[in-house]
Amino acid sequence: MSISVKLAGVTKKYRSQGGIEDLTVTFDDRRLNLLVGPNGSGKSTLLKCIVGVVRYEGSIVATPRSIGYAPEEYLLPQFMSAREFLHAVGRVRDVERAILTDRIEEMLGYFGLSEHAHKPFIGLSNGMKQKVNLIQAVLNRPKILLFDEPLKALDDEGRERAAALIRERSKESLVIVSTHYPERFRVKNRRIVRLDLGRIVDENDA
Repeated sequence: MSISVKLAGVTKKYRSQGGIEDLTVTFDDRRLNLLVGPNGSGKSTLLKCIVGVVRYEGSIVATPRSIGYAPEEYLLPQFMSAREFLHAVGRVRDVERAILTDRIEEMLGYFGLSEHAHKPFIGLSNGMKQKVNLIQAVLNRPKILLFDEPLKALDDEGRERAAALIRERSKESLVIVSTHYPERFRVKNRRIVRLDLGRIVDENDA
């Protein structure tokens, strides 16, 4: 089954500024879709519309509706540990208990969080919290993955591991990434969608 996200005439305006206006664009799987543009260009708003966390005008059809989303800032429960949180997320998303623990430990190890996973979030650095944010998005292996500034707050090693994970997932899923660092996501099948003032100003395969 092909995977796609299709936007037709999508508009989301805020009272202050920003948002997107009359966007019509289709995102397909098995390529890395990058959203680039200055702050306030509409990148985050576009992702929020796809997930459905904000109301918008127009039409969005995502096939299938299995979506993993890592927002720019994830409000984590401060007194819950990373491991407890990920187990709770996995259960809500119906990840089989037989594989949930192994998958969590694999991802904690990948990001170097195993020794800190028992600590409450209130005691973790912003970089560690961001890694947990990325893990929760991919935990149930959704067919559509949205990442909003996934390299934020990470050190160089964390950025490379996060970028490598996203590049790998783009081989089998529909991945859309909002980023100021497109050079970190170099893959053979890459598409750059450039936004400014809420509109698409350029699209290219690069």
